[in-house]
Amino acid sequence: MRVELEPEEARELLVLIVGRLVEECGFADEDRAALRRWHSESMRAASEGMRGLTAKVNADIERALRTKAKSAVQKPDWR
Repeated sequence: MRVELEPEEARELLVLIVGRLVEECGFADEDRAALRRWHSESMRAASEGMRGLTAKVNADIERALRTKAKSAVQKPDWR
């Protein structure tokens, strides 16, 4: 199985993570503002930073799927 995210999909994932961080982590107001500013200015779908993040996310997904497939082969059937 192959899963690969597009930059727009990776950005939506980032939006969810940043939103959750802002809501739940209890950052100070200026820290939340800085995080939102970084997100809106630096992490646009076509930016270099977003392309790099997308490549890293895709590499992590691929590695996780490879590891899962590898470990499934090693498990005995009787479990």
